[in-house]
Amino acid sequence: MPRVKDKAFIINKTDYGESDIIITLFSASRGKISCIAKGAKRSRRRFPGSIELFSQISFNGFIKHPLALTRIDECQLLNPYFAIQEELKGYLNGCYFLEIINRCAAERQRNQKIFDLLEDLFTFLSEAPYNRNFNCRIRLFELQIITLLGFKPELSQCLDCGEKLSNDNPRDHFFHFSPQSGGLVCNRCRPRHPTAFKVSQGTINLLNQAHRLDNELRNKVNFTPQVEIESARLCRALLRWHSGCSFKSLKILERYVENNGLPDFIPNHANNQIKLNRYGVR
Repeated sequence: MPRVKDKAFIINKTDYGESDIIITLFSASRGKISCIAKGAKRSRRRFPGSIELFSQISFNGFIKHPLALTRIDECQLLNPYFAIQEELKGYLNGCYFLEIINRCAAERQRNQKIFDLLEDLFTFLSEAPYNRNFNCRIRLFELQIITLLGFKPELSQCLDCGEKLSNDNPRDHFFHFSPQSGGLVCNRCRPRHPTAFKVSQGTINLLNQAHRLDNELRNKVNFTPQVEIESARLCRALLRWHSGCSFKSLKILERYVENNGLPDFIPNHANNQIKLNRYGVR
């Protein structure tokens, strides 16, 4: 049986039986893998407080069968990213990105760039949850993940007729984005795309430049409210289409934003039905 030794981020966990935990990891050399940690809830020696969301771990185990769960024998905690769990804003955004990776990343396909992006994202959420351009940085991370997952939208021409966009258009000029087609459609082709919605030229220009920004520029750039709203709608519609489902963590995050950052936005009856953490979040 092939032995496994790698480092990874914990992106999902589920209790299994009295002492086991099923976890989903995104590892440096194997991508997303589903694992079972036998006796993890009982053994503090082999699993010393390391099975928590966002944590970066080093683990040892083996693969019994290519289609079976990878069995983890022991873990070592490399970075717990505790600060993410201490601020609700960072925690909810972090959970949203974990769900994106869990639902959309291919199983057992190495992607070092996604691994590096998760490290950058968790570092950002730990250090600057109330940064002045926090929402802008989240949109940029969202667009980066979409690109690395292979869902990068076409934002330079109409996908139906090939008509190219003109940089001479005013920034408040509108086009239409079709999630099903994964790109823009012109006014003439718009009737063939009933779910397409308007996106301004200014938003398109910014998104086309986003992948060229280095870390220093990402820390300085800021979006106008219009660009922030339109880019969020574009990214989320694209992810929803490719994943085939809505994200539960995003619904909670949106309710949190609608309540102006107040944590008491989950009904009391929900607390009695599901196991929630200290923020009232599953």
